[in-house]
Amino acid sequence: MHRFFLPEHSLQGNRVIFPVLQARQIVRVLRLGVGDCVVVLFDNGMEYEVVLDEVNRSRVQGVVRAQRYASGEPMVELALFVSLTQREKFEWILQKCTEAGVSLFCPYVSSRSLTQETSAVEAKYVRWNHILREAAEQSGRGRVPRLRPPLRFAQALHEVRNSNGLALIFWEGEGGISLRAMLADVPFCGKVSLFIGPEGGFSEEEIRQAQAFGLYPVSLGRRILRMETAALAASVLVLYELEDREGQSSGGGAAGP
Repeated sequence: MHRFFLPEHSLQGNRVIFPVLQARQIVRVLRLGVGDCVVVLFDNGMEYEVVLDEVNRSRVQGVVRAQRYASGEPMVELALFVSLTQREKFEWILQKCTEAGVSLFCPYVSSRSLTQETSAVEAKYVRWNHILREAAEQSGRGRVPRLRPPLRFAQALHEVRNSNGLALIFWEGEGGISLRAMLADVPFCGKVSLFIGPEGGFSEEEIRQAQAFGLYPVSLGRRILRMETAALAASVLVLYELEDREGQSSGGGAAGP
């Protein structure tokens, strides 16, 4: 079924009144009609199955038939700290990592970031939030990931220290252990922060600074990955490992005969 994130005021009792933009998409693009079902979300982790009972060029409405928790929402709150970079590359990271399950995107500027001025990206936030919403709809998420204003590297480290979760910084220099080894040594953690470096990587001084703030340097393996590849691979691997572990500990999985 087609999925739509709507503002909370669209839900009135057990009825959903679709805003103009989504109503136009339903009528003109998807060509849905009375009796068709869609899934509506209000960014609260729940999804509502809605049967359309009024569909015309001036208004689209429906009635809630069922509601449930969105199964695509991850059990781990994953914050991705990613260096500002070229627009196309950054937007790819937003889209694909939303699909993977990232809950929070925190862009930052470090000494080797391609983009150094945080004010230069403020006008792009409307577009970027639109990308996040569409990716969340497509991938079955129950919430749209949050996008923080860009920070300087030192400010981002302060944010992580106050988050009270596992914090990892990816680095290929000496002293970095593998991500697999790191995750094997920690119990299930409901909140994880990942720092992905810019195209030129982190400086040794930045790594020392991050360690002073409680971040652990880790590696994704022997090969050097592009920034956007590392962001997606790290997100997928962390969520897979920790959610699989939590599922096993809670007795998840298929029931036996």
